Amino acid sequence: MAIYTKTGDKGTTSLFDGTRVKKSDLRVDTYGTFDECCAQVSVAQKLAKDSETIQHLEWVQQKLFRLNAEIATEKDLTKLEAKSTLIASSDIQQMEEWIDQYTKRLPELHSFILPGQTLSAAQLHVARAICRRGERLLTALSETAEVREDVRKFVNRLSDCLYIFARMEDQAETEKKLVDEILQRYLEQSGTQMPSSRLIKHHKIFQACEEQAEMMGVPVSMALVDETGSLVSFYRMSGALLVSEALAQKKAYSAVAMKANTHELKELIQPAGDLYQLETLTDGQVVTFGGGFVIKDSMGEIIGGLGISGGAVEEDMAIAQKGLEKLKEI
Repeated sequence: MAIYTKTGDKGTTSLFDGTRVKKSDLRVDTYGTFDECCAQVSVAQKLAKDSETIQHLEWVQQKLFRLNAEIATEKDLTKLEAKSTLIASSDIQQMEEWIDQYTKRLPELHSFILPGQTLSAAQLHVARAICRRGERLLTALSETAEVREDVRKFVNRLSDCLYIFARMEDQAETEKKLVDEILQRYLEQSGTQMPSSRLIKHHKIFQACEEQAEMMGVPVSMALVDETGSLVSFYRMSGALLVSEALAQKKAYSAVAMKANTHELKELIQPAGDLYQLETLTDGQVVTFGGGFVIKDSMGEIIGGLGISGGAVEEDMAIAQKGLEKLKEI
């Protein structure tokens, strides 16, 4: 089916309720601006690092769709209400809660700031500026058309919310750099080259996994074991399931113990497989679902294992792969 309809060739467009207006109509300009804002929020979300912010921005996009549908309805909201939930006071309250939570975590500001130290924050500031432009248009529209109070408040609070999300992105990057700097100083002063080198390697592997997990919006636990299956490094992201701690370690151990990536064991544990009831026979110490990977040296010898847990099997495997790719680099 073609996406073009030719109905707008003469400079008019149809609103949600079927009313046709000029494309230069203030109402069209208003919801078009919030459509632009939604697209910009999507860009910012793909670049964001903070896992909570990534989830919140998904929510924002869904709400902007509903906002646009309402602004695109000129005469009667009944038809829209039958198909969609209107913006409500609870949505405004949700953003206010996020703003309050983030404000408590951020350092106080006593002056204006430039729009974004990081790319993700800069993109969020662009979204904020577009939202402010949309708010000005909505205010002008309200002078000649009815605009619900909840809609006006939502738009005003949204720009504040995008601002605080941008600040959180910058703060997260600042904290990350601080941790890296502290770690580097510790390693330089430790005087033990081998453990220092190994610690840096573990940190970089986990860092690569965390970046992928944050991009996917899936907080996880990560475990590294040596060639004997003993735990050597562990990291749990904020928000990861508590059970993921034990599962990540079991996955890493299982990969080394069985000399195979855990997802490769799935067929072998079936009733007709050679390893049927493996998990039962090992008292649950060996797991056979994806997320555990063998680590080998350049000669093909097993030197350890990596385990990721916290998301769906496919998500855990994708996150682990990023860690293994980083290992190859270093």
